[in-house]
Amino acid sequence: MRICWGANKINGDWESLFQSYRSFVKPSHTVLEIGASVVERTREISRHCARVIGVELMPERKPADHGNIHYVLGNWEELSSVVAPESVDVAISSHVIEHVPDDLKALNELHHVLKPGGVAVINTPNRRRLTRRIVELFTGERKFPYWEHQREYIEADLQRLLAASAFKRYEIIPLVFGLHGGPVFCYARKAPRFLRGMANYWEIHLFKD
Repeated sequence: MRICWGANKINGDWESLFQSYRSFVKPSHTVLEIGASVVERTREISRHCARVIGVELMPERKPADHGNIHYVLGNWEELSSVVAPESVDVAISSHVIEHVPDDLKALNELHHVLKPGGVAVINTPNRRRLTRRIVELFTGERKFPYWEHQREYIEADLQRLLAASAFKRYEIIPLVFGLHGGPVFCYARKAPRFLRGMANYWEIHLFKD
């Protein structure tokens, strides 16, 4: 169990995503980051590969190129218009797919730009995470679209989405259990098996055969 607050807080979802990325990436790889506006994270990614392509939707959020990082403006649903088909070894995306209007099209575009043998690692909030369940006891179920989110997923939603996609191999990992947001963070990195449906996030590994 981790307990932290203020400037000392650790984002368990990003930490896990990055560790998974490290397990797949090689120094010779071309890496795609979808939603690349956090410069520090993109530079952290870039230290472990030959080249990073950072895709940003909003012109005002697009950083300047740096070292082996090249940024492009693009829409995930039209990814192959800015990234060459079968040119990416590893793709990574943190908290983006819940914003995309057509998530199935986005996944199929991701499949299109990955090389055979390529891997994608993405994460997204769990619609029925523990804290949300507690809040909804008093407020009722949240309706989507909400704020910038087109939707959030329970595991069954992801299973249906992935089964309909071009990816034939994938895994869904329940991630972070407890308080993970606000002034105090108190959480376990992995959700207990019998409580996986109340994890804060889903981490999804997608494999292109």
